[in-house]
Amino acid sequence: MKYTFLLVNILLAGVLGTSAQVTYKFKTVDFPGSSFNRAHNINRLGDIVGLFSFPTGGGHGYLRHNGVFQQIDYPGAIFTSARGINSSLQIVGGYVDVNNVDHAFLLVNGQFTSFDVPGATSTDAFDIDDSGEIVGVYIDTAGVQHGFVLKDGIFSILDFPRAATTNVSGLNDFGVVAGTATSKTNVNKGFLWSQNIFQVFKFPLATGTFLGDVNDAGELCGFYTDTKGSDSWLYS
Repeated sequence: MKYTFLLVNILLAGVLGTSAQVTYKFKTVDFPGSSFNRAHNINRLGDIVGLFSFPTGGGHGYLRHNGVFQQIDYPGAIFTSARGINSSLQIVGGYVDVNNVDHAFLLVNGQFTSFDVPGATSTDAFDIDDSGEIVGVYIDTAGVQHGFVLKDGIFSILDFPRAATTNVSGLNDFGVVAGTATSKTNVNKGFLWSQNIFQVFKFPLATGTFLGDVNDAGELCGFYTDTKGSDSWLYS
């Protein structure tokens, strides 16, 4: 069944194109010996990053490159999660230090760089594009979550207007950012952001819409909630 989205502030005409019907095959992706797995992101070459744990517990990031798994642990961290990857195998994510504080990281050629939004009590990076632009979220000293964009070493705060919290989860190589805003009445709606313009997505009859990511073809994915529960959606 096809649904039509309610679009506010039409953005980037022509970017959100239509794709032909294709057939997909599902394949399980599990880190060897693990008891829990979650794939977070895939680049255009098919490399996957995610999170896994062993039966003994803990959380570790992973990279699956050319079918081979590589464990990712930030040095000295008690928890690591790999969240985004670009075509150059640059990886971003988050880790928890021994003081139970969240920090973001960038992993390039085996070298980690930790970073935090200035003044934040917690920072997590969720995605990186082929130019090296990074998006993610941080929590301020008042406990409020905001989105951020890190480009050329400069942080820009990304807050949906009048939202209680903003979650920024993905971006494409055109600099279009995907995320979800939560209102002060706890209503969630998905959004795209580019060139300081927001575009809102609301799944029909849903009580909440969550936008996870956008690709270069303008296809979107996420999930929604309604009176029956929660389901995933694809906009193409």
